[in-house]
Amino acid sequence: MTTIAMPIALCRAELLTIEGRDAITFAHSQFTSDVTALEPARWQWSAWLDAQGRARAVFALLRVAPERLVAWQPLGDAASLRDALRRYVFRSAVRLESVDGWAVHRHDAPAPGAGEVAAIDGGHAIGLPGAAPRTAWLAPAAGAMDEAALAAWRHQDLLARLPFVSAELAGEFVPQALELERIDAIRFDKGCYPGQEVAARLHFRGGNKRHLQVYRVEGDAAGLPPGTTVLAGGMPVGRILYAAADATRDATDALAVVTDDARGSVASTADGHGLSPGA
Repeated sequence: MTTIAMPIALCRAELLTIEGRDAITFAHSQFTSDVTALEPARWQWSAWLDAQGRARAVFALLRVAPERLVAWQPLGDAASLRDALRRYVFRSAVRLESVDGWAVHRHDAPAPGAGEVAAIDGGHAIGLPGAAPRTAWLAPAAGAMDEAALAAWRHQDLLARLPFVSAELAGEFVPQALELERIDAIRFDKGCYPGQEVAARLHFRGGNKRHLQVYRVEGDAAGLPPGTTVLAGGMPVGRILYAAADATRDATDALAVVTDDARGSVASTADGHGLSPGA
């Protein structure tokens, strides 16, 4: 077993465990990814849609044992996801529990291989995309949370265009607007799951007119909570998923979902933040 050195706690880990004889088939019937293809000690991006085909949650799904999954929401609420999913358990042999007392940690050890889950000191480590390879270690909280380190971490999420959905934006966006297919978080050729008909229709017939946009922001990230409306010409054209400071240039960036005709154009928020299209 690998030993981790000097982990840096970033934030509370919003974790949901899905465990039992029917854990894999239950998750496969609810989530957008191909859970039956997920082998032990592997992970994948996934999402849970509502009946209208809009994302309630976006998460990393780890198979940490043959009959045990862990869903990690970088933004979101594990307890709310647990309570909502419990309504669909019926007679399935599956237990859903949120995890208390765990945190997301950053460490500088080599990242696990793509899609691998490494067992590290009682927790689970996965490699995430970013400007450089990085490892998220999900484990019991070790020390105080480091807000500056979290801001830098979230900025890496943003530059990788990871479409995390907070509780404020649950049920707002279809998978195509969040570009879930780009991160291999959705399959259209698997069995039925909530919202699949709507998502598949958009995939095969088109009709989605919103996508992701990174913005450079005038002002700090504190004034840009998830859900902030993006304006162009005084009209609403989208909403911000999340914002993060870039310490390397003393500035802020934001990741938003906006209409296609507004992408690549200068925008703003109602409280005066200027938004310039970024990478």
